[in-house]
Amino acid sequence: MRIIRKTLTIITLIQLSSCGVKEMEFEKSKWNERFDGYYEYRENMVKDLMENHLEKGMELNRVIELLGEPGNYHNKKENEIIYEIMVDHGWNIDPMEGKELHIEFDKDSIITNYKLNHWEH
Repeated sequence: MRIIRKTLTIITLIQLSSCGVKEMEFEKSKWNERFDGYYEYRENMVKDLMENHLEKGMELNRVIELLGEPGNYHNKKENEIIYEIMVDHGWNIDPMEGKELHIEFDKDSIITNYKLNHWEH
């Protein structure tokens, strides 16, 4: 009985650890790929993008060359661009959860900060 219980525990842990975001290296060619209205790879690539491709001091036009045109969000600041990373509507029309990459820049269009914003309703 103990062996069965241990085996079931191990199987459950393996299954739980396989859930979630599968991280992958940033690929410019896949960044803007969409499937059924959602960005297919952005959530998987955003960590690598932030750690290895974006940096404070970059010129804004270089970021746009890398990522494409940002989304047009009504709640953004004047010196900020936003890229949608993930949106989950659940079983609702309105979004229930999402992630956005916020990139701030100064008057000379130099990146001063960037962060991943995770929100839930």
